[in-house]
Amino acid sequence: MPKFEKGMVLKVDWVDAARDDLNSELEYVFNELGSSVAENAFQKVLKSIEKLRSFPKMGKDYDNIHYHGNVVRSFSMRQISIIYCQQDNCLMIVALWNNRRDDTQLADVIAAR
Repeated sequence: MPKFEKGMVLKVDWVDAARDDLNSELEYVFNELGSSVAENAFQKVLKSIEKLRSFPKMGKDYDNIHYHGNVVRSFSMRQISIIYCQQDNCLMIVALWNNRRDDTQLADVIAAR
């Protein structure tokens, strides 16, 4: 894996299933709480990803969970966590995880992607 150097900003890519996770979470928020809350949640996700592009080690790492050989990390935003890893010079968004779920299932979800 290439070394991450200070000042470097990673490009972002999404696993298709992670996009589905985001859409499902936003649809739920929209239906339960309305469009402005859903838009706010969406903007928070984007801002968090923007921070992670510059500081990819900011999240908690899961030494026992890997995606294509890369250690998976988690950045929590209250009810949702961004599950990601660094692949070369790319921040790969692997999942969006609702924090009310049992995280013992996370490894199985990631392995299926």
